[in-house]
Amino acid sequence: MIKQPKRQGKPNKNTKKGDVVEFLNTAKKRFARLHDNDQHNREAAKDNIRFAYDIDQGQWSEADRQQREQEGRPCLTSDKLRKFVASVANSERDQRAAGNVVPVDSTGDEIVAEVISGIIRHIEHMSDAQRAYTLAGEQAIAGNEGFWRIVAEELPDSFDQELFIREIRNQFSVYLDPDGMFGFIGERLTREEFEYQYPDANPEDADTDMNDYDQWYQDNDVFIREYFYKERVKTTIVQASRQDPSGQLPPVDGQIFELPRDISEEEFIAHGWTIDRREDGSEIKKTPHVFKVKWAKITASQILEEGEWAGKDIPIIPVEGDWVWLEGKLYKKSLIEYAKDDQRMYNFFKSAITERYALAAKAPYLVTAKMIDGFKSMWDVAHKKMLPFLTFKHDKNMPGGPRREIAPQISTGETSMLEITERNIEDTTGRFKSSFGQSSNERSKVAIDARANRSDQSTFHFPDNFHRALNTSTRQLIDLIPKIYDTQRIQRILGEDGEQMSVILNQELVDEETGESYRVNDLSVGKYDLNVKVKLMSTRREEQLAGMRSLVEGNPQLGILLAGDMAKLQDWDGHRDIAQKIEAILPQLLGLKPEGEGQGEPQA
Repeated sequence: MIKQPKRQGKPNKNTKKGDVVEFLNTAKKRFARLHDNDQHNREAAKDNIRFAYDIDQGQWSEADRQQREQEGRPCLTSDKLRKFVASVANSERDQRAAGNVVPVDSTGDEIVAEVISGIIRHIEHMSDAQRAYTLAGEQAIAGNEGFWRIVAEELPDSFDQELFIREIRNQFSVYLDPDGMFGFIGERLTREEFEYQYPDANPEDADTDMNDYDQWYQDNDVFIREYFYKERVKTTIVQASRQDPSGQLPPVDGQIFELPRDISEEEFIAHGWTIDRREDGSEIKKTPHVFKVKWAKITASQILEEGEWAGKDIPIIPVEGDWVWLEGKLYKKSLIEYAKDDQRMYNFFKSAITERYALAAKAPYLVTAKMIDGFKSMWDVAHKKMLPFLTFKHDKNMPGGPRREIAPQISTGETSMLEITERNIEDTTGRFKSSFGQSSNERSKVAIDARANRSDQSTFHFPDNFHRALNTSTRQLIDLIPKIYDTQRIQRILGEDGEQMSVILNQELVDEETGESYRVNDLSVGKYDLNVKVKLMSTRREEQLAGMRSLVEGNPQLGILLAGDMAKLQDWDGHRDIAQKIEAILPQLLGLKPEGEGQGEPQA
């Protein structure tokens, strides 16, 4: 189980004041290093997000925008990039890992693996994990990185804990070591909010003399940060075996345990485990140093809460964008990074063309001072109002009277530049019109598919990084579930088809003959991993239905046998009821008799 953190502003009582100061100094130095090393990427991400979503007219520089507004000139934006972000993000929504948990050693059990798979689906369902996944994926595409997290929360009506997947709305609140050794999630509170949430904590001193003052105090606000870090500790690893005296469970040989992390010594003995021995009679065990994940909620001057995380990895899941290392420095890029200049050009030429059209009706008149003498007030508004006539005096120096200049003409070069910049945007993002369903020069299906495939391949690293994050998250859940769900409880799980069911975890049973206890659905036994297969969520059912239909077409006699399964895969209302009715009458349809029916007494 995860150790419950200390609460409300008091560090561990056994921790000396000097140790607290050293602990906080180490945390602040680590944070400062992450902050300084990644600041260039964060500034780039903020600019990319403002640009992609045109926040505060982010596709124009502030200087150009102010100058145009002062001169009364148009400053137009035609956002061509948002659809590219949405296109890749929506493909990530549709493509989800459809893999299952599988045992990877001889002590793993297929049934337990299915139970763990069902618990993971239940966690995602109860967490509304799709929101967290979608948000982090789009943050990585539009900015350059996104995150979600895994938390363990105590249920309100019991002392059991459940795992949840939570979104991190502000990706800039996260600082994560690239090697996964430590990380921070920050929160900014006013002094009033801080004192309300932590009434037993000491008031934060914003006048503290610190080199990294702005990283912990701003505008009289206080930064609180969750600090995850790995600590090297000495542990005991043993190889053990267990014999089930009831014979209901298969014997378990060579199970690896970390004591007392995976199982306490008391549980170890109570459940019939014995440490294996070598040929020389010595116990098969070792005492290596391993990393354990610790956690604390801190300010610049105090530890508010602290505890230990049950998992072996920091539960912050990063979704990478387009990353590259150069001379030991990490550069993070978004999908739209290289298309920003072409988008700026498009906006400029569109504004210039619009400006010319707008000025066409305002071409200036050529007049002499004598002509408008006495009528200047009328001529001052001639470019603003549709006047029925304009009065002027005859001037022999311009015998023909006032004349208007030729209206500005729309340049074909400017319109051509609009087309060029639009094509450049497609080239730099790697997404083409045909990938959006728009008509193109391709006419054959092969050519259309090839163009669509070209778009998918050029941006494939974004959904691929998204899938890597999903796999990392799921593997962390596989590691956490036996440690969090470690008591006997009734647990709801979800099947692949979304059907809910309940199972009893870690059920303690006693053999009536020997009096020995044993467990059913024991999550602590065996090692498990993820067997990943990426499928289109929107087409998985259709794919299964199509496969069944092809079987029935080739073997019509299978139609009756597969009818119930095909009904389950439908999406219309009532399909489950129909599937149950088919399964109920299936024996009759197959000409089978219920067990025992038609079997008379044996003849003498």
